[in-house]
Amino acid sequence: MVELLLTVRGVGKSFGGLRVLCDVDLEVARGSITGLIGPNGSGKSTLFDVITGYQRCDEGEVVFAGRSLLGLAPHQVSRRGLVRTFQMTRVFPTLTVAENLLVFADRKARKRLRAGEVKAREMLDFVGLLGLADREAAALSYGQQKLLELAQVLMLGPELLLLDEPMAGINPGLAEEIVQRLRDLRDRGMTLVLVEHNIPVMQGLCDAITVLNSGRVMTSGPPDVVLGDRDVREVFLT
Repeated sequence: MVELLLTVRGVGKSFGGLRVLCDVDLEVARGSITGLIGPNGSGKSTLFDVITGYQRCDEGEVVFAGRSLLGLAPHQVSRRGLVRTFQMTRVFPTLTVAENLLVFADRKARKRLRAGEVKAREMLDFVGLLGLADREAAALSYGQQKLLELAQVLMLGPELLLLDEPMAGINPGLAEEIVQRLRDLRDRGMTLVLVEHNIPVMQGLCDAITVLNSGRVMTSGPPDVVLGDRDVREVFLT
C-alpha cells in the first residue's frame, strides 16, 4: 500500500481579482519523485509557496506526514522536515563553498564546529563540489551554484524536498549530474517534488507527474500516461 507523505486538497489562491490556484489536489508518495509541470503562469511556484508557508491559501488543506501545515511560517515548515529551493539560486557569493553550507548547519552542529564541518564535507562530496570547498561561491558557474544550493538544503536533513526548476539555465553535463544526485537521494529514501520544464528529464526521472494549467490540475499519473495524453500535449508540449 502506498504511503502518502504530502497531501494537498482543494487548495485555492487569489491575488486581488486574479485566481492563481483553483481546487488543486496533489498527492506525493513517500520515497518517490513527483513532477509538477505546466505552462508559465500555471501556478506551479505559487503552489510551492503555499505548501512551504511563503503564501497562505484562501481555501483547502496541506498535510505533511499526517499533520496540517496551514498557518505555519516557512521556518516552522522547514523544522518539520519539508524544505525547498527557488528558481534563482540563493547562495552567499562572498562566502566560500564550505562556509555556505556551515550557515545551514543545525544549532547543535554549529556549537560543535567540527561536526558541522564533517557534515558539510559529506554534502559537498555528494554533489561533487568537495574540490571547490575553499573557493568563493561567486566564482562558481551557475550550474555549480545549483549543486551548492542542493547541498545547502541537504544540510537541513529534509524528509521532503521541493525543487523549483533545478535544471534551468545549466549545461547538459551538469544537468545530468543533478539528475543522478536526485536519483541517489530517492534511493536513500528521500521524497522529492520537482518543477521542471525539461520534459525528457521529467519522463525519465519521475515516478508520477501532475499537470497544472491556468491554476487547475489537468491530470495526474505515471509519466508515460500523462505525457501521452492528447490534451496535455496540445496545451504544454506543442
